[in-house]
Amino acid sequence: MTTIHPIHLSISNAYLVKGPVNMLIDTGSPGEGKKILNFLRKHGLQLSDIALILHTHGHSDHCGSTRELLNQCKIPTALHPGDLPMATSGKNGPISTTTLFSKILVLFVDKPYLPFTPDYFLDTLTDLSSFGINANILYTPGHSKGSVSIEFDNGEMVIGDILMGGMLGGALFPGRPGYHYFIEDRAEVHRSIERVLDRPVQRYWVGHGGPLKANDVRNWYLRKSSRSEKT
Repeated sequence: MTTIHPIHLSISNAYLVKGPVNMLIDTGSPGEGKKILNFLRKHGLQLSDIALILHTHGHSDHCGSTRELLNQCKIPTALHPGDLPMATSGKNGPISTTTLFSKILVLFVDKPYLPFTPDYFLDTLTDLSSFGINANILYTPGHSKGSVSIEFDNGEMVIGDILMGGMLGGALFPGRPGYHYFIEDRAEVHRSIERVLDRPVQRYWVGHGGPLKANDVRNWYLRKSSRSEKT
């Protein structure tokens, strides 16, 4: 049976997907490799037990420790090509802020990281059956050009940063759905939210805060949509 375990890092979540085949989703910010290794050990795993490192997108708080882990153990990596320039340069590029708070926040989170080149691209790799993992990849851009979500057969989905839970990176009200502080294309984010809501999923795991209940996300989005139509 597949189980999803959040790894709460300094400003983001990574995820251990544990089952007959194990996978790591995202690697946090630069310098968080040791935290991830310690988490794996608590679950009786070594880095060599990980069959794939899959990235929801290319920002430094989600790819920041990938090279650190790869320097210790060669593991296949996957990323959507829309965010390939970030991974190969180790830089976020322009970050689109949405509020005054996000303009201040970006000064603290926009960090360079050690670059890497993914082994697989998540436009052609649309499911993980070749790794022995029962999961599908959904293209869910908007937060970044290469954002993806991963749908598992247990009714759960990891959706990266198309939404976040709560405030201050999930420190407050982590189960309350909300927009991320940084949005590259709001219309694309809305389409991506609709795409994941269209799937038979009960729980969403996000890059910050969470998890989010599907009904809470649906009700929140209906309220946001109704307000948009009135303006």
